[in-house]
Amino acid sequence: MKIDELLLNRVQHDYSDAGFVDLYLKLDLLHDLASTGRLAEATSLSIDEVRGWLEEYIFIARETIRELSGGL
Repeated sequence: MKIDELLLNRVQHDYSDAGFVDLYLKLDLLHDLASTGRLAEATSLSIDEVRGWLEEYIFIARETIRELSGGL
């Protein structure tokens, strides 16, 4: 099996309803902790590093939505 096939097999569950719920719960918990000044309970990353990751996720999500919509 090629590396791409192995990776796809590994992540297919991540894009099921259960996978999306898991992602939602992780981000929601991160939001709850950040909004109460408790970000350090979730990660040892700096605020700038967390912000960078979140901005990258937002970019990827927006691009994916655009592509799902036929590139409009």
